[in-house]
Amino acid sequence: MPTPAHALGRYLRARRHITQPEDAGLVRQPGRRVAGLRRQEVAELAGISGEYYLRIEQGRIGRPSEQVLSALARVLHLDDESIAYMHRLVDGQPPRQVAPDPGAAERIARTLSRWYRTPAYISDPQRDIVASNALAAALGHGGLAVGVNQVAALFNARMKSTLVEWEAMARSAVATLRRDADPDSPRLAELVRQLSADPDFVRIWARHDVSGPEDTTFHILIEGFGEVAVDAHNFAVRSLPGHQLTVLSAVPGGMAETLFAGLAASVPLTSEPAPGAFSSTAKGAGG
Repeated sequence: MPTPAHALGRYLRARRHITQPEDAGLVRQPGRRVAGLRRQEVAELAGISGEYYLRIEQGRIGRPSEQVLSALARVLHLDDESIAYMHRLVDGQPPRQVAPDPGAAERIARTLSRWYRTPAYISDPQRDIVASNALAAALGHGGLAVGVNQVAALFNARMKSTLVEWEAMARSAVATLRRDADPDSPRLAELVRQLSADPDFVRIWARHDVSGPEDTTFHILIEGFGEVAVDAHNFAVRSLPGHQLTVLSAVPGGMAETLFAGLAASVPLTSEPAPGAFSSTAKGAGG
């Protein structure tokens, strides 16, 4: 496991590579081939020396001052979620792991089963789906069923070809994985190894995103319906720390209403949590 200083350096380097000169108020010179900002540009904009910033990226500074961290956050356009993540790296603190309440899990699963026309599922910090209603599983062709990993389900040929906003959705899902999962989790390591066979995952994981839209409208191509617009909402589950409730809803008057109604009439509307799923995530392993 990298030291906090090295973890911070890798994070800042990743964010520097995706911050464009225009984002930082600089004029892009013709023929510029640098990906993102140069180290010296970040240093000057942050008001520190180039040598000092180089040492931060190389993990040779134990803990930069709050003033320096704030300046770097400003230059790299880090939002509140990203700033909180940066401080977690500096302090060497993984996401707080608290044992979830099994009773709450069962109650939530029961609630999901009664949402007859609303697909919904719960994923743990490693984004393994631990509770899902039948409508979600049917809509996702099994990719949103209990036991499936929400992130892994996005990185297949069918989703890449049918999800119109695939890039944005994949980035957002990967961001929540990096934000919520314990970096020491064996399940996280297993998942990253599995997905690293996909160049798209490698590219997106290297961005070190930790935030994305919690509410969005995406469009998916469905045979017999064409392009269907679906609203997606993500909620933190306070009784299950690190878990996320994802609710999909039909855009009023859209084809999704017809699709959801048809699916609801054709599937058994039950919802059960995965056996032992919540107790395993309480240990921080996730698998």
